[in-house]
Amino acid sequence: MISIITYGRNDNYGFNLAKRTSMSFNSLAEILTEEDEIFFVDYNTPGHLPTLPEDIWDTFTEKARRVIKVIRVSPEIHKQVRKDSPLPILENVSRNAAIRRSNPANHWMLSTNPDVLLVLAERWKNLSELLSTLKDSFYELPRFDIPESVWGSLSRFDPKSNLSALRDWLVANRAAIAETVPDHRFQKYYLFDAPGDFQLAPREFFFLCRGFDESMNMYFHSDSNLAKRMWMLNGEKTDHLLDDIWVLHQDHYLSGEWTSRVGSIKHNDYVLKVERQDQIEANNESDWGLPNADLPMFTLADQMRQRRQVAFVKLPDSNGDLKLSREIDWKMQPVYRLHHYDPDVITLYLREILQVISPSSQLVYLGQNQQTLQQIRRIWSAIAPSAPEVIDAASWHADFMGITPDVLLTDFYYQRSEASEKSIQMAEERIHEQYAKKRISESQAFEEMARFADNADSVNLERALLPLWHRTVRHMKFRPGAYIILMGCNSYVNVYAKFQEVIAFQTGALTDAALLPRLHAFYQGLKYRFGSLTEEGLEVPRKDLPSVLKAILAVRMVKRRVCKKLIGHNSFMGLLYFNYIQRRIKELLRKSNLENLYIHHRLVIMRVKSTEAPASAAVASRKTAA
Repeated sequence: MISIITYGRNDNYGFNLAKRTSMSFNSLAEILTEEDEIFFVDYNTPGHLPTLPEDIWDTFTEKARRVIKVIRVSPEIHKQVRKDSPLPILENVSRNAAIRRSNPANHWMLSTNPDVLLVLAERWKNLSELLSTLKDSFYELPRFDIPESVWGSLSRFDPKSNLSALRDWLVANRAAIAETVPDHRFQKYYLFDAPGDFQLAPREFFFLCRGFDESMNMYFHSDSNLAKRMWMLNGEKTDHLLDDIWVLHQDHYLSGEWTSRVGSIKHNDYVLKVERQDQIEANNESDWGLPNADLPMFTLADQMRQRRQVAFVKLPDSNGDLKLSREIDWKMQPVYRLHHYDPDVITLYLREILQVISPSSQLVYLGQNQQTLQQIRRIWSAIAPSAPEVIDAASWHADFMGITPDVLLTDFYYQRSEASEKSIQMAEERIHEQYAKKRISESQAFEEMARFADNADSVNLERALLPLWHRTVRHMKFRPGAYIILMGCNSYVNVYAKFQEVIAFQTGALTDAALLPRLHAFYQGLKYRFGSLTEEGLEVPRKDLPSVLKAILAVRMVKRRVCKKLIGHNSFMGLLYFNYIQRRIKELLRKSNLENLYIHHRLVIMRVKSTEAPASAAVASRKTAA
């Protein structure tokens, strides 16, 4: 019988947003029937985060999960429609998106906020029973504020008892005071202060008014504007239901956010948009409420049921033992272990970002591990069955030229070749031999083995990946808001900086590689070449090979001792490169317009930032032009 419209954002606005929201929706659901619906329009939550209801779903009652419907409006859509608004949420666009998508079978519609509780008089079993007795009209109610310490002392899981307790608290403290608007000019169209917490009318009325006025994209007075237009539509009459319902508002003044916004943000024009408002309709008839936008919409219960099925599919019974998935690898080879990951495991964590992005996103896989690609395709198909198939960039052809990925999945997976394994094994044997002869200590031997293995893996990894990147990335375009996800990588390995250079070249932010990285790459390759000497390697006589290797190792050990003593680091080049590359990575991210959102042990999730200039820069530019 009724559609309830609310909106918000997963930004922790105000005091204890999660509890206020769950208390409100649990209480609203308590007085609804299964045919009713509560809309939450999640507006402009960053794309890598879940909507607010998804984030706190386990704090809702089962009934609330069944009646809550979520509509997601992305940051990209917000940028398209915000115009000159500085606000992170456009209230009127949010509410209109829900009005447009509400159930046509529901006769009534209530526009309210996600921190409101409705208390029915005891003679009504539910809200629908009350609504069935009402004439078609526009109804308002005052709100009664409940202090933080009062609603904060209640459990969000007991809505029925909460409503009774809060009603009794209001009565006992004589706090149920209806704040009427004293000025005679306003008595005609809105009766009480803060009218936006309860605006009830037939669904048809909202469509005849064309929803909330979307040109009001600043702070305040949207509810007053709707009240004025509803009053005109309703034959210049506004009704109330004070004998049947109380509206309770959970105060959230402790954070101070509301006070700061009131004083610092531009308000909508009250005189023009309320006092002088003389038109019933707002907006263009065809485009209010984002009718042409493909907005994800789902019932919370169905969404979380599907997510749980995907996350816990075919889980075996456990015997309760703490058994590790595999034996612990104590070898000091962090680079190889980072890039030689288990595809089944890394995609578990990759799924976290995939399940919150738009289901119509185009994913592009840039890598050489078919097992990982198949896992990604399987997971993406389960999350978004109607989405385009994941493109494999390694099989690049003319149809992919100029493609614009919504998500670029760059795979750093690396498996050693037989030759590489052999060279590392022989190097370890030579180092063990030096340790056995007491020429180096045990810690020096382990350090030397780890350094050689890491250097060998880094050199071979770059040889495998860089040609693929240069061949394919240059054909891609990256729009603001697109994700670039690195798998089998973190921000501390050399190849991470190499990838930033490739992106910087593609975006035009870089035209020539810097000298120091090229010198460092040459130096690393030289070390690997000499460190991996074998009988099949360089042309060194068999009888002279041990002496040559021994000399190389001795020189490196002496160099490290001297450098450690003088500069506290194992090499001058290493220290210089480390300090330089940290600054360079930040510079490349800035030039490429990228930001790091999340760094897991084997995942780096980046996003392309907006190219819009800050407001101050835009103003300065206009002044300069003038």
